[in-house]
Amino acid sequence: MRRRFLLLLGGAMVLLAPFGEGGRTPPALLLLHTVALLYLAIAFSRASLSAWRGGPGSADPFLQAGLPMGAALLATGASSIGAVYPFAAGMGTWELVVPCVLFACALLSEPTGQDLLRLRLAVVASTLVQSILALARYPRGGAMAAGASFLNPSHLAAFLNVGFFLCATAAARAARPRERLLWGLGASVHLLSLGRLESRGAFLALVAGLLFLAGRDFRTWTPRLRAGALLLIGLVAAGAGLVVRERFARADDPYSYHRVEIWKASWEMIEDHPVLGHGPGSFPHVSSAYNFPAEAGPVRYGRTFHGAHNACLTLAAELGVPAALCFAAAAFACLRALLKRRREIASGLEGCVSGAGLSILALLVQGAVEDLQERPALMFVSALLAGTALGVLRGPFLRPAPILRPSRPARLIAATGMIYLFVLAVLLPYLADHEARAARRLGREGLPRMRRAAALVPFQPEYHHDLAMAILNSGPLSAGALAEAEGELLLAERLKPVDYRFPLLLARVEARFVPGLFDDRAARVRALERYHRAIRLAPLDPRPRLELAAHLVDLDRRPEALQVVREGLRLEPAFMRARILEASILLDLGRNEEARSSMDEVRRTLEALADYAPDSGYAREISADARSERERLEAILGGSATAGMPRYRSVHPPFGR
Repeated sequence: MRRRFLLLLGGAMVLLAPFGEGGRTPPALLLLHTVALLYLAIAFSRASLSAWRGGPGSADPFLQAGLPMGAALLATGASSIGAVYPFAAGMGTWELVVPCVLFACALLSEPTGQDLLRLRLAVVASTLVQSILALARYPRGGAMAAGASFLNPSHLAAFLNVGFFLCATAAARAARPRERLLWGLGASVHLLSLGRLESRGAFLALVAGLLFLAGRDFRTWTPRLRAGALLLIGLVAAGAGLVVRERFARADDPYSYHRVEIWKASWEMIEDHPVLGHGPGSFPHVSSAYNFPAEAGPVRYGRTFHGAHNACLTLAAELGVPAALCFAAAAFACLRALLKRRREIASGLEGCVSGAGLSILALLVQGAVEDLQERPALMFVSALLAGTALGVLRGPFLRPAPILRPSRPARLIAATGMIYLFVLAVLLPYLADHEARAARRLGREGLPRMRRAAALVPFQPEYHHDLAMAILNSGPLSAGALAEAEGELLLAERLKPVDYRFPLLLARVEARFVPGLFDDRAARVRALERYHRAIRLAPLDPRPRLELAAHLVDLDRRPEALQVVREGLRLEPAFMRARILEASILLDLGRNEEARSSMDEVRRTLEALADYAPDSGYAREISADARSERERLEAILGGSATAGMPRYRSVHPPFGR
């Protein structure tokens, strides 16, 4: 009965995982993790650790893959303790632990060959559904529309590669012509869909898997099969080249070849914290400090990167080099066991094991140029597939009597732990996210729901940030409301000390609201330290420097303001508002010729931005014009202004940014 439940839960995970952006949307995560925890609970109740009685020189694949994986998880825990962003570290650790434990439970639950064959059928059914959906969506919007179920076409292509290799190896080992035809047809549908998704990384993985398969089995094939395999590899490689060429000829993307620069920046992150990394899940939150200029347009730092586009580099940056090496060792041990030619198992089952191994190989190859670990669907399906296949390989070499089987108290403790994990790591985050989304839709009326979101998950700094913004923007501000908003921002800053937004927002509170509500003139001076902290946390972002410079102007400290605004202009020479502020400060200091030169730069920047279409919020802010102030300066420097025109007043951005 429990085996049947395991099969049903495993099939449900495989079939449901691709939906909801590859398992990333909140409802998809809730469903996927709920099913995964049920699977783990049942698998643990029937798992057993048996002695390995393999031949001389052979090693237990569970130990070969499990020991380095266990060491990697220990290193992940150590990294999370000293992480720069604790909440992200907790969620990042959870996202790694679940598929690793899923792999171990699938392996130790002593699956049979029939279990593996049924799992293969479920995976192929899932990938075929996604292939057909991709083909149906392609005419409505090209590759992006085809990959809509995963949001990223490359990640969907990685999932389809899994189905292709399972179909291809099944066709090669099929005993009956009808089976060979059906599996071959399935492989063809996957290939056609892969061509529509236009993913360079998936094509690389596909060709690498085919080359490995041909290199391993070439001597055992008949001459006709050899010729057919070489022809197939040649056609796939040529077709992939034509598709990629057409893709770049059709789409003019100036950032297509920046992956090497991302790898260099990621390596700098690793060099700063080589042993324990910055913390699980922290890459997107610290990478902005390692950004590099893209000299492809007027805005230099308009593009950011949230992953290394290399799974090993991302893991090394987050967890440290030792943990990344341990994960790599576990992956290669798994590959070695799955891709080894075996005569002791049936031909059809050997093809299924080889298909699982080639699927994992394809994911690892594409993982060298993509961050595939972002998609729960890829992590969960590969963990189930690899764990079940290794469990089947271990079966004939285990002693009949298990060394260790969970006792009844151990099962009760594990079940209780699963319930707590479900509530804390799955249910409460989902409910809090639901409340926060509803609060953002409702605007001012959503303040009570944002309070509930912050109460449900008090360690999430974004909820405290949004609650503070809701309070500050919900109408006339009282002293009590201001104190509450400032307290929420201080709490958010403690929870996420690497984020420049919180000290920047606190500086705005000190500079704009505190002096009026509390008659505290020292607040403007206190705001300076918060501005400087924001600049230290965002060294490559000129926007905090602009705000600091404007605040220094308000404090009548123009020479300092000029120095700060020029630091921002060195980062972004096309920063319109910063250039206009520079001209205004120079005019106030009586340096009229320099002010005219600065306004000449403003005019040249305006001409350069005439046909520029900002592709991010950052780019829109950098290219935004302060038209009224620019026209005032042009009038003064052109000699047509009256003597009584007011001096520049700092133009702050909207408070909620």
